[in-house]
Amino acid sequence: MCSCQQIWLSVLFLHFLSLLLLSDGATRVYYVGIRSGEWNYAPLGKNAITGQSIANDSVASSFLQPAKDRIGGIYRKSMYKQYSDSTYTLEISKPAWLGFLGPVIRGEVGDTITVHLKNFASRPFTIHPHGVFYTKDSEGALYPDRSSGDHKADDAVPPGGNHTYTWTVPEDHGPTADDPACLTWIYHSHVNAPKDIASGLVGPLLICKQGTLKMLPSRRHDVDLDFFLMFSVVDENESWHLDENIASFCTEPDSVDKEDEEFRESNRMHAINGFIFGNLPEVTMCAGDRVSWHLFGMGNEIDVHTAFFHGQTLISRGHRSDVASLFPATFVAAEMVPHNVGKWLLTCEVSDHLQAGMEALYEVKRCSYQDSGPALKGKLRQYYIAAKEVHWNYGPSGLDPSTGKSLHEPNR
Repeated sequence: MCSCQQIWLSVLFLHFLSLLLLSDGATRVYYVGIRSGEWNYAPLGKNAITGQSIANDSVASSFLQPAKDRIGGIYRKSMYKQYSDSTYTLEISKPAWLGFLGPVIRGEVGDTITVHLKNFASRPFTIHPHGVFYTKDSEGALYPDRSSGDHKADDAVPPGGNHTYTWTVPEDHGPTADDPACLTWIYHSHVNAPKDIASGLVGPLLICKQGTLKMLPSRRHDVDLDFFLMFSVVDENESWHLDENIASFCTEPDSVDKEDEEFRESNRMHAINGFIFGNLPEVTMCAGDRVSWHLFGMGNEIDVHTAFFHGQTLISRGHRSDVASLFPATFVAAEMVPHNVGKWLLTCEVSDHLQAGMEALYEVKRCSYQDSGPALKGKLRQYYIAAKEVHWNYGPSGLDPSTGKSLHEPNR
């Protein structure tokens, strides 16, 4: 038998094997609508970390206080909404902490995920997934791929239009033996991806090992809670709604210079799920709960984030840490069993991002069952540390080691 025939038979075998695996899976159906509406980055009306009102917080007010040439903290956005059926009349509620993110779409190895998308917005959008298998008619990305006819209908769903996307989860798209039970992915609109995402069209996608999800309502049986958090400097300057936001929320829209750097900086929201300065709501859990954190970053070159969990540790990529590093379009699944009761900070430790409001609170409660945490069997080790002011010399030798010249030599 020639090598080409062997290759062809191998391809056929893998194809039928994938079909066999999928035949044992579920078909999970989602009705998703794209709607436009107002979004408030600070619905509490204050810096929830310091307790100061927006007006009395000079940094928070530079982002959140509307003015003659400032939009403030409320923006019009386009968002994914989940509905109960094809009438798109009954919206399915989601946790408040998801913010402007779309609904969590879940699947496991062997499943078929069907997304019926209807566009209620004023311009073409799509839904494009990461981490699943799709054919050209379900890619949801507009680019010159030489496809045509029915294979182009997914590329840009017009206002008032609809399209059905079908994704599958074969074995080679699922978590490996070394991965956690579920992997963090995302979906987003991909007509003009940077502007679509800045406008609000992004959401979480969870892909699990076979047998991890309950059939209905697609919840996991191996953990108590899943939280999905997007760390991103949301650049509202890139939103399709920028002109509309200027007209609606600036008190003197004609005075706005869209190229002014201070104006542009005021529209860069250093957000977790679309909330800044501690406004992320209802992230609560019980001591002893098995908690899975699904973290991802989006944005551009400034979106290098370090998600720091005060008070607890977690397992990320097989290592224990209290910080997860995130970059644009990177996805992290981390596991935590919290024991330390209290309200704790969750922040990005990049100094500029932290100062600009990329911080939140999460709470660990002592619930009906007792959880005292692991017993301590070691020694008591005491340290006495004082903070003192000193004069520090960054160049104590006074020389440049590479040249031997004095650091104080002019024009060296």
